[in-house]
Amino acid sequence: MQVWDPVVRLLHWALAGLVFFDLVYDDGGYRHRIVGYAAAVVVLLRLSWATIKRSHSLKPSIVETRVYLRQLIAGKPPRSKGHDPLGLWMVWLLWVLVLLLGITGWMSRLDMFWGDERVEGMHTFLANMLMASVAVHVLAVCAMSLIWKENLPSAMITGRKRDHS
Repeated sequence: MQVWDPVVRLLHWALAGLVFFDLVYDDGGYRHRIVGYAAAVVVLLRLSWATIKRSHSLKPSIVETRVYLRQLIAGKPPRSKGHDPLGLWMVWLLWVLVLLLGITGWMSRLDMFWGDERVEGMHTFLANMLMASVAVHVLAVCAMSLIWKENLPSAMITGRKRDHS
């Protein structure tokens, strides 16, 4: 079944590539800044696309998350068409971190904050949080691929998952 359209997949992999680039080339130079701003734009485009398409809800639910956590702990997490409830929280965490990194990176270049160690410290903290979150995201995708016996990275490439059974 079709799960993610080409725009969602393109923006997902574009963001992954941009974040990877900026985490590897963390010199604060011109390229780093431009790539960081591009990553923030990708997040804004993805949010805009979700608003236009309205095909999947991106609204996390605490109630659904609690139920899902109980099922996960019991070893029987149900498959979901799109993101499972925990995955949805991760999506938002990653997007917010990318946007905050764009803002703090931009702030660090303003005369008002030039050389302000607090802004630079916040940017570094957010980058570390993003690295940790990406690692958790990748591990969770691998774990859920094994549990559900479904290749989730492939689904984000093709846009298709097997039908619910």
